[in-house]
Amino acid sequence: CKHEVWSSDPQKPCTAPARFQFARLINRTDESTFPIGSSLMYECRPGYFKRRFSIACQQNSVWTSAENMCIRKPCSTPSDPQNGMVHVNTDTKFGSSINYTCNTGYRLIGSSSAVCIISDQTVTWDSETPLCQKIPCEQPPAITNGDFLSPTREDFQFGTVVTYQCNLGVRGEKLFELVGEPSIYCTSNDGQVGVWSGPPPQCIQRNKCIPPFIENAVMVSENKSLYSLRDIVEFRCQPGFIMKGPSSVQCQALSKWEPELPSCVKEVRCNLPQFMNGIWKELEMREEYHYGDNVTLECEDGYTLDGSPHSWCQMDGNWNPPLAKCISRKCKGREWSILFGIVFFILFGTVSYWMIQKYKKGNTTDEKYKEDNHLQPPEDNCVHPQALLNKPCSTSPAWNSLSRNFP
Repeated sequence: CKHEVWSSDPQKPCTAPARFQFARLINRTDESTFPIGSSLMYECRPGYFKRRFSIACQQNSVWTSAENMCIRKPCSTPSDPQNGMVHVNTDTKFGSSINYTCNTGYRLIGSSSAVCIISDQTVTWDSETPLCQKIPCEQPPAITNGDFLSPTREDFQFGTVVTYQCNLGVRGEKLFELVGEPSIYCTSNDGQVGVWSGPPPQCIQRNKCIPPFIENAVMVSENKSLYSLRDIVEFRCQPGFIMKGPSSVQCQALSKWEPELPSCVKEVRCNLPQFMNGIWKELEMREEYHYGDNVTLECEDGYTLDGSPHSWCQMDGNWNPPLAKCISRKCKGREWSILFGIVFFILFGTVSYWMIQKYKKGNTTDEKYKEDNHLQPPEDNCVHPQALLNKPCSTSPAWNSLSRNFP
């Protein structure tokens, strides 16, 4: 059987190259394949520096690279807006984008970004540099029996501070007490709209108190617009909340409530373990504790407290530091005995193993020495007859002596 040798396959043509975003084909063609050595001429598109280049179909049926043949045109260097800043993401060349931001207290008027685009035969930014305007606030809220002081009565911008004061009598006598923060300032929550930092104070008749407010609480007493001196107001918390502090307060001089207003916090329960071995039985222990409560632990005689004696109930229902335990001194002594026994056993085993290995090593050395002496006797103590027979008689005095004795 004869094997025929076939020639290698003919070179494959190049398939039509993909469309370039940065260049266009000068001589359009509908051909889908191109033979080796073919070339195509391109021209860079608008937005790139104008130039022509060609690509060729190589021997490996791959087109030469067109990468970096067209260079993007740059837009003008953008400038920072007054009271703001421009942020260049990558560069300022055709197709790139930039962003604008304003300093704190200023809001952006205009577009917050721009893109370098084609305009006629050149490139330019698609929007103008925006403005950064100081955030304005509305006029401060008015109060009864008082007014605010400010350098201006019309223009209130970010950072402006106004201070309130109460009206005085005809002779300048003090008729009202200022209750609340005397000053508020213009700020912003979203960087666009100006708001005042808080509610204005109130001017209350002397020896009067405004209704106290407690979050998540309900007033049990009669609700009034103003309370007289020594009036008492009582509160209770809404379901799911517990009260921290006194449940009632009293109106005092200077329009103040005393003692300090309580708070209603979310109900959190911390429980003690059902069985606490060794805890002193005389301790006053509650069935449940709430957030902020403290527990102090003590042990009975014969036990040692392991941990901190004080723990506080946390918002997550756990104790911090963790609840301590009472450990019996007998158990503690037994633990030390067990630990000592373990250490002794380990040391004894280590020493015994070392001595056994040393003993085995000594026996092995002695046996090897005896075996070597048995297999290889010293040459001075043994005479081999074959060696005597093979030894030349002319050169050995011993052989000559034997010859004389045995003719």
